[in-house]
Amino acid sequence: MSASSIPSVTDWMLKVSEVCADDADVLALSVARFVASGYMTSDVACWDAAFDGAERLLGAAEGGRLVSGMVGVLRALRSERSGDWQFMPATCCRVTANECALVALIRRGRCRHWEAVRREAAELAGRPEAPRLAEAVRDAAETINAAAARLQPAEARRPRGTPLH
Repeated sequence: MSASSIPSVTDWMLKVSEVCADDADVLALSVARFVASGYMTSDVACWDAAFDGAERLLGAAEGGRLVSGMVGVLRALRSERSGDWQFMPATCCRVTANECALVALIRRGRCRHWEAVRREAAELAGRPEAPRLAEAVRDAAETINAAAARLQPAEARRPRGTPLH
C-alpha cells in the first residue's frame, strides 16, 4: 500500500518557530490564542490561562500588562475585521494565515514601523483603514519589547557598558 498523495493540512501551515522571531512573539501569539478562545467559548478559564502563562514568565505586573495589550489588539481586531479570524489552539505548533499576519503586524509595531503598521492593520481587518487596530498594536509593542528583554536567556544578554560592535 502506498502513502496518500493528498497533502495534509499541516504540510502547508507554517510552524510557530518559522513565524515568530523570538520568545516574546511566541508569548504574544499564545496569549492572543487564549484570548480568542475565550471570546469564542465565553469561558473565562481561557483568559485565566493567558494571565497564568504570562505572569509565570514575566511576573504579575509585566505579565498582566502584556495580556492587557494583547486583549486590546484582539478587541480592536474583532471590532474592525469584517470576516472571521482563524486561529489555532494556544499550544499548537502550527500557525494560520491570519495568525501569520498578526505576528507580522506586531513585529512591525515592535520595530516602530508605524506606516507599515497602519497599512497592514487595514489589510488584516479587510478594510481601507483600521485605526483602532493600528493604535492597539502601537500600545502593545513596547510591552512586548520589554517582555523580549526579560525572556532572553541570561547568557545571551549583553553586559552593561559592552559595545555592540
